[in-house]
Amino acid sequence: MPDNFYPSVDINFINDQVSNSGKLAKDGIVKIGSTTTYVIEGTQAIFKRTISARELETGSICLEQATAIALRFGFLGQLLEWLENNRNWKDGGYIKK
Repeated sequence: MPDNFYPSVDINFINDQVSNSGKLAKDGIVKIGSTTTYVIEGTQAIFKRTISARELETGSICLEQATAIALRFGFLGQLLEWLENNRNWKDGGYIKK
């Protein structure tokens, strides 16, 4: 069940940013049911290179998972900008426009 105090993030935005990061392994996005798994390129053990996110509602994941993915793939600035433009959310609270 989604948390009413934090916005959800569009999974397509996350997938685009992960794909453009340059850190993804070949065929590194795997979707099974409502879970999307991202595999980072490298030689470390697979459990260290794998990040999974489960959709709360069709097409969206929670802010916490989106933030963790953004930190790992290096697009936190783009995520914060997307949240402000698409969810009217900035610095821990909703804003009026």
